[in-house]
Formats: sequence, structure tokens, C-alpha cells
Amino acid sequence: MGVMVDGWKRVDVQPIDEWVVGADLGKSVDSTAIAVIHHTVRGTGEDVVDHRLKIRRERTIRRFDLVHLQRLPLGMNYVAQALAIGELMQREPLKSARAKLVIDQSGVGAGVVDLMEANGLRPMRVQITAGSEQTHEGNVYRVAKTILISKLEAAMHSKELHVAAALTEADSLRDELRDFQRHVTASGANTWSARAGKHDDIVLAVSYGIWWATSGAGRFWREELRL
Repeated sequence: MGVMVDGWKRVDVQPIDEWVVGADLGKSVDSTAIAVIHHTVRGTGEDVVDHRLKIRRERTIRRFDLVHLQRLPLGMNYVAQALAIGELMQREPLKSARAKLVIDQSGVGAGVVDLMEANGLRPMRVQITAGSEQTHEGNVYRVAKTILISKLEAAMHSKELHVAAALTEADSLRDELRDFQRHVTASGANTWSARAGKHDDIVLAVSYGIWWATSGAGRFWREELRL
């Protein structure tokens, strides 16, 4: 929100301090991957001045701190997975911060996420689509893979994504990023996928958290929390 002072509009940074958990549910050949991100936005106290428009904007520092990565055991049934994810969501600071859980139901179907809801979880559901659009109905968000990966790429290129060095799956994340490839279809559209025989579950789990934090969906959720 801007404030007029002596004919100038000053725009201060609206601080954000939130936690988001992204989960890419595994199937028979891959494990469920879980990523916990601490998303913060703060102002520096310094201004960027636009003399033509007479606007002073406070400089912004945004961070996505990836503080937890894990893969659940291959073959774990979905009831056990729901219990494991629910236990994680009850840990501090996730519990007190009312962390948002974002789960992909594209590969396993809505029924699996229904089962997780029956076990006490209240996730936002992601349905990965082709194309380049994002729509939603209720708590189901249909999001193009292009959007998910572009937000992850942007956070990496801007150096806003910080991966804790002590994470046991940090090397797996780096390996997946290296094996993650962009393809151009005959129509000229961009698609992304892991190389043959490689995994992309951790990359996608991280992308869900960053997407949620930077999407309109995340903004509306934060507004609800302030009510």
C-alpha cells in the first residue's frame, strides 16, 4: 500500500514470514518427496526512487529457505504416508505457523488425497497440466508445469532459494536439477521432465512450495490469516 508524502508516493514492503510444505506423492516406482520451505520477505529500509513517477519503493529481500527434504520409504502405503506427513505438520515451527501443505494429486489421483484428508490433513491440491495457465476450483489448483518450474528457476537465478547444507537429500536435489531438461514441442511450447530413468520428485516438491508462496493463491491465504 502506498502513502503520499510531499507529493511523493512511498511504497513500503509488506513483510511475510510463512512456512510451506510441498509433497510430491510417489507411485510404485518412486518415493514420496517432501520439501519444507521458510518463505520470508522484508524491507531493507532503503528506497528505489522513480523521479518521473515520484515514487519511492522500499528495497525488498525475499528468501526461500529450504530447511527440510525427505523421501518416504518406497512402497509405503498411503495411510502410513498420511500419518508421516501429519506428524511432520505437527512439529514446530510448522504447527504454530499454521504451515500450508501443498500436495500434487496428478499421478495418484484425487482418491489418494481424499484418503489423506480423512486422516486429518487439509492440503491444497495441485493438478499438473499442460499449457501455460493456472485455474482453481475450491482447494484444487490446476497448474501448468511451465508455471511451477519457471517459478523455481526464477528463485534459483535470483539467488532467493537457499538450500541448507546439512540436508541429507541436498545432493539428490542437485542431481535432479542437473537431470531436469527443457523440451520444445512441435508447436513451440516448453515442457520439462527428468531424463529417462531419472527422478524429479524432489524438484517438483520444492516447486510446489515456491509456487504457492509466490502465487495469487498464497496471497489470498495470507490475507485470510490476518483476518
